[in-house]
Amino acid sequence: MGHYPPAALDTWLAAAPSDGFRHLLRQGHAIVAERDRSIVGYTVVDVGERELEALFVAPNHFRRGHGSKLLARAEELARQEGIDILTLSAALNAIDFYLAHGYELLALDDYAHRSGVRLKRGVMQKSLKLLGRSS
Repeated sequence: MGHYPPAALDTWLAAAPSDGFRHLLRQGHAIVAERDRSIVGYTVVDVGERELEALFVAPNHFRRGHGSKLLARAEELARQEGIDILTLSAALNAIDFYLAHGYELLALDDYAHRSGVRLKRGVMQKSLKLLGRSS
């Protein structure tokens, strides 16, 4: 990744999913990308918080369009759930990806991850209102 110290990444990535994340998965607001019967990525929308909770693509599947497709599907799910503005917290290495997909960078801040490490992140948002559509 290059944006974070290796020790912080190891701690962050070793942390088990939170109960809140498991709850989101049970709600059915997760989308999984598969290729040749293997998971290559996933995304999760927290409808209650109006937030893209997660979007990950396996490193050996980067730059093949999986992230863009997952993001488009997550945005469509959010629209279907009545979300007009979707927010997210982006890892530093993902900020350019989200900017290229129409997100606005609102702030850079430090985030205290539940694993105990502090990580810099980008706080971002995007309007999902469709042009010509009345509310």
